[in-house]
Amino acid sequence: MGKHLTLEDRITIQKMLKEGKSFAEIAVDLSRPASTIMREVKKHRVFISRKEVSTMQTKNACKKRFDCKIAGKCKKPSCEAIHHKNCKYCGGCNDFCSEFEEDICTRYDSPPYVCNSCEKKPRCPLSKYLYDAEKAHKEYRKKLSESRQGISVTGEHLKHIDDIISPRLKKGQSIHLICTEQKDVLNLSERSVYKYLHMGLLSAKPTDLSRTVQRRLRKKAGPAVKVDKQCFKGRTYSDFQAYLEQSGYVNVVEMDTVMGRKGESAVVLSLLFKNCDLQLYFYRSTNTARSVAEIFDELRSKLTDSEFSKLFPVILTDRGSEFTDPTTIEINRETGEAQSRVFYCDPMNSNQKAKCERNHEFFRCILSKGSSFSGLNREKTDLITNHINSYPRPRLGDKSPIAVFKAIYGDEIAAKLGLVEIPAKDVILHPVLIK
Repeated sequence: MGKHLTLEDRITIQKMLKEGKSFAEIAVDLSRPASTIMREVKKHRVFISRKEVSTMQTKNACKKRFDCKIAGKCKKPSCEAIHHKNCKYCGGCNDFCSEFEEDICTRYDSPPYVCNSCEKKPRCPLSKYLYDAEKAHKEYRKKLSESRQGISVTGEHLKHIDDIISPRLKKGQSIHLICTEQKDVLNLSERSVYKYLHMGLLSAKPTDLSRTVQRRLRKKAGPAVKVDKQCFKGRTYSDFQAYLEQSGYVNVVEMDTVMGRKGESAVVLSLLFKNCDLQLYFYRSTNTARSVAEIFDELRSKLTDSEFSKLFPVILTDRGSEFTDPTTIEINRETGEAQSRVFYCDPMNSNQKAKCERNHEFFRCILSKGSSFSGLNREKTDLITNHINSYPRPRLGDKSPIAVFKAIYGDEIAAKLGLVEIPAKDVILHPVLIK
């Protein structure tokens, strides 16, 4: 048995009231307390005024109607036609007579509090209270819905919530992260925070959310770049899958280029470590194969051969022209030793490195699509790298990619790559980071 009365329960109440059953009898039938039935009837009874009472003819509802001697107050032609001597025979006089005093039925003050079972109801001229199951249920559903709207929080507590949440939202942090980091302080669900935000109760706005839906402009085809397809031989996506199957578990690094404003040469190279969601960003003034090779030369200069091979055993990238010189990435030019394997996604299938593509959303919180990269430099991309990778992720058990990277590869390698973890509360994923 549910806590709330159903429509069927209310129909039963209406039926039994009409039969003259007491609250106790109705309660037994519904297996409910008699007090519940009483409150239901009194709370949801419908008042029908004397003017709304529909009878065969208008009746006098005056308390003095039985002893009244007044006549000719209504001046209705119909009354004059039948030569009514006294107003007590006509209800029309009630609206004109200064002596009128409405008669109130005493049934309203004692059980059953309604007129459903009254035999005189069809002829009674008095105002009535009736219990209607469908109207009662509709009213109940409306009040239930209204009770679930709005918030139950004091102004002081709301300010406390706002002081914690809004500054971090404006930094580009997610509600999930804030609620996870401050769960003991906030004692608030993510759903409630979203509700407060969209109700306009916080100083932050829905547009401060990093994933606010925006209209994407249609892409226009750029100038075609000829690529020597011989570089893809033995490095296709099928070859990649076969290599992984043969080698067993191997960490895969997904590589991509993040483009800036159309027509500008400056770009950013991204390297995503799939095992920990850590993504490195490198500023490049030109989008060429040579600029990519220079970045890997720099990485080799910072790392030992074994460290480089451990970090970059397999690299998966798309077929952009900047990645068409795989040997410069794979081979240490000083020793001639192959330290990595480069493979390519199928044409028009960047979804084959979907994790890298999705992870760019953090970068786009700071530099949106179409933004100019002309103001970028190595220092700023390092800053972006550390803030993005200090951002805790639900998939990592609410740990940051830097923390997981250190657990896998050690603090020393992390330091060589310039990785510095930022406290979660200070992480900024907003354009203000590089202003």
